[in-house]
Amino acid sequence: MKRAMKHAIIKEQLPAYLKADKKQKGAILCNVMSVTKMPRKSLIRALARERKRSKWKAPPKFGRPKYYTRETEAALAWLWEQYDYPCAERLHDEIPEAIRIFIRDKMWNYSEEATEQLWNMSLGAMKQRTTVMAKKKGLLRGQSTTKSSELLKSVPVFFGSWDKKAAGNGQIDTVVHSGPKLMGTMAYTVNYVDVATYWQEPVAQLNKSSRATLASMETIKDRLPFPWLGVHPDSGSEFINELALPWFEDNGIESSRSRPNKKNDNCFVEQRNLVVVRKYVGYERYDCKEAVEAMNGLYATLRLYINFFQPTFKLIEKRKVVTKDDGQKQVQKSYRRVYDGVKTPYKRVLDRNDIDKSVKDKLTEQYESLNPKVLRDKIHILTSKLERTQRELGYHY
Repeated sequence: MKRAMKHAIIKEQLPAYLKADKKQKGAILCNVMSVTKMPRKSLIRALARERKRSKWKAPPKFGRPKYYTRETEAALAWLWEQYDYPCAERLHDEIPEAIRIFIRDKMWNYSEEATEQLWNMSLGAMKQRTTVMAKKKGLLRGQSTTKSSELLKSVPVFFGSWDKKAAGNGQIDTVVHSGPKLMGTMAYTVNYVDVATYWQEPVAQLNKSSRATLASMETIKDRLPFPWLGVHPDSGSEFINELALPWFEDNGIESSRSRPNKKNDNCFVEQRNLVVVRKYVGYERYDCKEAVEAMNGLYATLRLYINFFQPTFKLIEKRKVVTKDDGQKQVQKSYRRVYDGVKTPYKRVLDRNDIDKSVKDKLTEQYESLNPKVLRDKIHILTSKLERTQRELGYHY
């Protein structure tokens, strides 16, 4: 059959094909395929091309009209990117403050209509859009290098609720940057998380010796905006040794430890190791002094971005849910987790009554001088610098 004749048949069948339901479309395709001998997929594409050539107009869509404009969705995507792709629940309450900061720094290039729509966007609508955007993103498990200390009996074990702990009591852990091989000298991150406020302070060091870890803890103590009152490591010898324990005592820092092989006792810092350290530094190997210096340069900026502009959930209660059959037979037990309002660590500090007002005023002054986009752009530059430094100066096993 000549091409012109095939084209005429397709053109003739197009109106009926466009109006037909799924079953009728299948029947039309079978009939045309038997006449033209065209493969099914080729025929569907030919009908689609003919539809574009014709003056056929699509019927009006049913359902609610689209409310949010493309500019509003573009504004949400841009703002979501500047806050480093958080979930909608973490981002939603930060939208007004984010818009204020970007307007203040003359970085907001969206119309009043888009700004108002984004400002008033519901959590459900934001959740739908960020979920679609997040499908293109994807996130290895690390290796453990923890070795139990011989001085474990000198440090009391603590596990259970942290609700009554004041700000300044936190958990601390090390994250190894060894790549696929645990051999030779390599970099570590000493990561501290304040449990009451989720304030986080990561510091890099070249090895896990007691002296290097003590120097990192000195840096953490100097950077914390409020007094450091309590430290809770795992059973690692880098924190429980003859140098660290007297240092804790001399600085008025109460020490406790988790139970061996019980990661949940250190759950706050373990979770932040993944969503902060691994997210921004990754699982690559870093094993030279220059790379550690570059990593600390990255952390100096990252701590501002995380503590001032990254909202977090905080678990306040776990309720047991028991499903029963006919009111008698117990079928299933589960837990429903209840969280408080989504807040940044900075806002959690402002809400605490056990933190001095002068500390809050100093943090507020610092906050007004910061911009999340500027910090995020700098983080990307410093991350590239860290990777380049390791490639050029690091050891390669």
